[in-house]
Amino acid sequence: MGKADYVALFWLFMAGSALGFIAEGLWCVLTDGHWENHSSTVWGPFCIIYGVGALAVYLISGLLRCRGLAAQFAAFSLSWEAAEFFGSLFQELRFGSVSWDYSAHALNLGGRVGFKMALMWGVLGVAFIRLVFPALSRALARLRGKGARVLCAVMSVFMAANLLVTSAAIVRWRDRGEASDSPFVQWIDSTYDDSTMLGIFPNMVFTDR
Repeated sequence: MGKADYVALFWLFMAGSALGFIAEGLWCVLTDGHWENHSSTVWGPFCIIYGVGALAVYLISGLLRCRGLAAQFAAFSLSWEAAEFFGSLFQELRFGSVSWDYSAHALNLGGRVGFKMALMWGVLGVAFIRLVFPALSRALARLRGKGARVLCAVMSVFMAANLLVTSAAIVRWRDRGEASDSPFVQWIDSTYDDSTMLGIFPNMVFTDR
């Protein structure tokens, strides 16, 4: 694996986040008959957990190319489930909410991860390392031009602001009814009211309500 700098990894994160959003929506169409928004942010179609997962899978792939099938499968299963577990834990500790619950699945851990999902991610990870990784490595190695770096800087600032506004909107959604004199908070309250937030995060449940 060639050396991947911040620019290349950032675009991989963004691509994973966007593709994850599309995959989740299509899965809902197939299973429930309708599209459902699974964005993690208030601006744009970004499912952040998939971006983190894409980075983990890519970096682990570089370490496991010469390993056996069983080692690759186990590593991908564990790494993705770790991303899901700690992502869910962070969300609950920071915002008092959860966005997925595998409690109904056999062999789940606190509803945050489940054995069935671990198997699925293991299979997808093995397919990735054998079918996608070589071409992706070459593509990322070419992301070194000035245009890619400038756009990366702009999008990095955008995503930082996106995550800040998203965090504030979720906190105010959780604490709805508490008055504030802050113009920023008042803007958050008027722009991201309950119906708007429910449309963006239809699966988010506050655990303390």
